[in-house]
Amino acid sequence: DSTISVHQLKAMLEARDRGEQSFELIDVREPNEWDISRIPGSVLIPKGEILAGKAFDRLPQDTQLVLHCKSGIRSAEALAVLKGAGYADAVHVGGGVVAWVNQIDPSQPSY
Repeated sequence: DSTISVHQLKAMLEARDRGEQSFELIDVREPNEWDISRIPGSVLIPKGEILAGKAFDRLPQDTQLVLHCKSGIRSAEALAVLKGAGYADAVHVGGGVVAWVNQIDPSQPSY
C-alpha cells in the first residue's frame, strides 16, 4: 500500500494539474542528482534532512506526501521515518527517477 508505480504517479500529477488531487511530491535525492534529471512538480528535500528530522517543518501534515529517489531505496527509507513520525498518508514511487525516465519521459538523461 505504500508503493506506487510511475504510471500511477503520472496519473496523479495529471489529476493534480487539473485541481482534482492534492499531494506534495518530494525528491529525496542529492542536489547534484536533481540537476541531472527530475520528475516535474517535485520539491527537493534530501533524505538526510528527513532522517535528521530537519525537514519536518517543511512538510505539510494535511496533504499526502509522495516520495521518490533514483530507484526507490532511499525514498523507502525516508518513508519509514516519516510514517514513524506520524505522516500516515505518505507513499513512495517504486523505481524512482530511473523508472520515470525509462517508462514515462525518455527525453531526460539517465544516470
